[in-house]
Amino acid sequence: MSWMIRLKARLRARIPHLQRKQTPGWSGYGTGEASLTDPAYSRVTNPERFLPLHAAMLAIIDRLESDFDVERAEGYGFDEKLERGLDLTRADVRLTPKDPDAAPISVVFTAFPGLRIRFGRWYIEPFPVCGCDACDESAEDEIQRLSETVDDVTAGRFREAIEIPLLSFMGAGWVDTRFWSPDGRRSRHRSRVDRRRGREMSGGRHRLALNWKPWPRRQLARRGGPGPGSNPALERNSVSWTSSRCQTEPTPLPTVRSPDR
Repeated sequence: MSWMIRLKARLRARIPHLQRKQTPGWSGYGTGEASLTDPAYSRVTNPERFLPLHAAMLAIIDRLESDFDVERAEGYGFDEKLERGLDLTRADVRLTPKDPDAAPISVVFTAFPGLRIRFGRWYIEPFPVCGCDACDESAEDEIQRLSETVDDVTAGRFREAIEIPLLSFMGAGWVDTRFWSPDGRRSRHRSRVDRRRGREMSGGRHRLALNWKPWPRRQLARRGGPGPGSNPALERNSVSWTSSRCQTEPTPLPTVRSPDR
């Protein structure tokens, strides 16, 4: 159900900006009964209900560090764009796989409370997306969406691409992000990007595609024992959420899959 959860999350984030004609029986995208003009869209009651997201993310990070060959870094200022405008409750965490063709994950813990996460090079996703009373998101649904997104990234079911038109009169560029699940379902996110900013993001190319590879797993010791950094106790008692860690060096771009135009 990962694709459906992501779709609902993106719709919730955009509802206040849509001009939609009301139809009989329509009650909004949340579980509550709210119209587009309802003040519930600007009201947040009990934001503390999202606090479990912090514990879930930390459990995921510990499990990822145990299972995969990654470098973990904690601190502030790793990603200024990710932190911008947010009140933070703890140090950021960045997980960088040892394989440079595997997507890194950077996490900030917000005082809302919630999370803001960069997956790979460009894609940033908040958890929850909105948090208002009308959207009526729950911590349980957001934890599921978080876990499934992390699973897709670590399994290499994640692609980012940027394309800038050759001629300026053709307009701005596009950033395209895709996830897919083992059963073949897919989700796609597209956003506009200014031509100059797009060229900076793509290293001067008109087109760049990043087909991220699966994260490398930690190797067991030759005698069959757990490898360095593994945690058997955590493996036996792992929570149902899922996995992640990082370095302070800028992450190198993975292999370019599409030729420059």
